Amino acid sequence: MAKGKKKDKVIEPRINDEIRGYNDVRLIYKKHNGETNPEDFNKLTTLSEAKRIAEYIGLDLVEINGNISPAILRVCDYSKYLFELKKSIKQKKKGTTSVKEVQLSVNITEHDMGIKAKKAESFIEDGDKVKVVLTMKGRELSRRDTSKKPIYMFVDMLSDVAVPESMPRDEGNKCVVILKRK
Repeated sequence: MAKGKKKDKVIEPRINDEIRGYNDVRLIYKKHNGETNPEDFNKLTTLSEAKRIAEYIGLDLVEINGNISPAILRVCDYSKYLFELKKSIKQKKKGTTSVKEVQLSVNITEHDMGIKAKKAESFIEDGDKVKVVLTMKGRELSRRDTSKKPIYMFVDMLSDVAVPESMPRDEGNKCVVILKRK
């Protein structure tokens, strides 16, 4: 895995004997998701009783929320619970794409552009869009065609991982293009 690359990480809750420090807990158990069952319960009990119940049923005792009083614990299969948690996080993340911004100037050096291109590439690999902004000043504004050269070079550097949504457009003294994943 590349250095600095983030994966969908879940803060794993405490389970079974890792859970300590509570006198009373709210214990939740559902035999099947979505269906009501006479064996389901939601009750207030002691921590030691909750551990005994989980052991009797043959499932794990998972801490859902320990920040409130009484703490909420759930009797369930821990690996299945983690899978559902990761799945819900991916589902939430799927709809949200943010736009990161990279600023360029007309006189940017090739090395600086390479560094910014690597950063933009990491943004794109994380699923974000990248807004590339080229700021022009003074005489650079009167020579827009030659001044736009750095933005075309930047788009070309990222051509293997990203494509522009549209051609670079002028917005006052700036030239803007948005890049998205291929």
